[in-house]
Amino acid sequence: MPAGIAALHQSRFQAETNVDFLDWSVGQLLRDAAQRQPERLALIVPRADQPPRQWTYRELLTDAERTARALLRCFRPGDRVATWAGGSAEIVLLHLGAALAGIVLVTLNPANRSVELEYLLHQSQARGLVLDRIWRKHDNESVIEQLWPSLSALQTIVYLDQWPDFVDAATDAPLPAVSHDAPAMILFTSGTTGRPKGAILRHAGIVNNARLTAGRIDVPTGSVWLNLLPMFHVGGSVTMTLGCISNLGTQVLVPDFHADAMLDALQRYAVRITMAVPTMLVAMLHSERLANTDLSRLEVIVTGGTVVAPELVREVQSRTGAEVMTLFGQTEAGGAMCVTRRGDDIKRVTQSVGAPLPLSEAKIVSDTGGIVPIGVVGEICILTRCRMLEYFGMPEKTAETLDAEGWVHTGDLGVMRPDGYLQVTGRLKDMIIRGGENIYPREIEDRLAEHPAIAQSAVFGVPDAKWGEEVAAAVIFRPGLNASADELIAFLQSRIARHKMPKRWHFVESLPVNASGKIQKFILRDQYASPSAP
Repeated sequence: MPAGIAALHQSRFQAETNVDFLDWSVGQLLRDAAQRQPERLALIVPRADQPPRQWTYRELLTDAERTARALLRCFRPGDRVATWAGGSAEIVLLHLGAALAGIVLVTLNPANRSVELEYLLHQSQARGLVLDRIWRKHDNESVIEQLWPSLSALQTIVYLDQWPDFVDAATDAPLPAVSHDAPAMILFTSGTTGRPKGAILRHAGIVNNARLTAGRIDVPTGSVWLNLLPMFHVGGSVTMTLGCISNLGTQVLVPDFHADAMLDALQRYAVRITMAVPTMLVAMLHSERLANTDLSRLEVIVTGGTVVAPELVREVQSRTGAEVMTLFGQTEAGGAMCVTRRGDDIKRVTQSVGAPLPLSEAKIVSDTGGIVPIGVVGEICILTRCRMLEYFGMPEKTAETLDAEGWVHTGDLGVMRPDGYLQVTGRLKDMIIRGGENIYPREIEDRLAEHPAIAQSAVFGVPDAKWGEEVAAAVIFRPGLNASADELIAFLQSRIARHKMPKRWHFVESLPVNASGKIQKFILRDQYASPSAP
């Protein structure tokens, strides 16, 4: 138990309070770094067979301000501009430039396909869209050109291959003053069920979440950070990008994960900290290059997003020499909520998600809202000034997640230990976490319902050695109709992202239901937990 913390009896824990909360915008964070370390490398983007692209903090601020002025030729402060693209230097500059311009960035997963994209752009009322013309052989230009007439708010589209021309058109107009309380980003999350909801994160929330997380990770100022996480995700855009800036560090951005590229970057740039979901760590361990990679500067690997196996942690620490830490986060809370501490033993790292960040509080509540005793399962709730402002345009859904006192009801079930560390034991609902990515069964079920042969379906997660969980679907056909798994996969390919595709299909006569007719997915999970289940 950390020094100075008395053993708890009730599941409520107040984290450290002797830390400042900075009323800063993202722009203030960047300008502070550029003033303190103007010539330190801020961003490196490796390129195959070419020198890397790189920026000092002075250069990064200059180019981010140019980006801001270019954006303000087309948009006004407060407008929402969406991204539908993979990671790149341009996307980092767009994140920082939008923040300097007071524009709200709506980050969309580039794997989203047309049905998903149309909903997200309509729901966010985005006035602009920045996108890859082609992403992993997907013709994004064709998709958006077909959707554009139905999106009344969307006025401006910028393809990333036009980026130099776009920023060259920037004027010398002064940039606006941006409040620390202003919205900075909208990140979509479905929580556990239903249509995606856009969580609005304010500037000071993400700045402080990033710096408090960096403080808990506790690497030396000016460290090299390897960012393997997508920029549309709070992990890539807040924890790693803004966390690195708060550390006055150097971010090495590897947009497309591959184990060999990860190992090359770790050695080439003397990386001190990286963050990777367990699936990435497994791939790294399986790479033949690991044995010949110099990881002597690697100090910390942060992981999470799913169950972390003790054997995996032992092997990672043994073969890399780095310390493994576990992080537990949620978009609605502004990013990280809990992180283990440096020096924690393997039991804490693998059997807990750590303690709440400084300046926040955690509690475990029963279904009636009361705080439960230590060791009793209940819903995990977090009180933090980093939390979202609201779900965009969804006041009823906001009230379900943020209560009158400002607590974030996470929808995750867990227990609190006497030292304030939390252990996640399940979910109130049925979100699937595959390789660190949240997958929401309702979205897939809605698409399956469009197939003419399907009467009913239930999508659920089953254990998987590689991904943590894999997507499974139980399907009931309409009388006299049927379809093969291959036919259903072909049907879904243009409707959902690839990582959401069910990998295991079960064709059944009926689904288990309770007395009120609700499908009992826990029975399906138990029944089909084995890979050889019929």
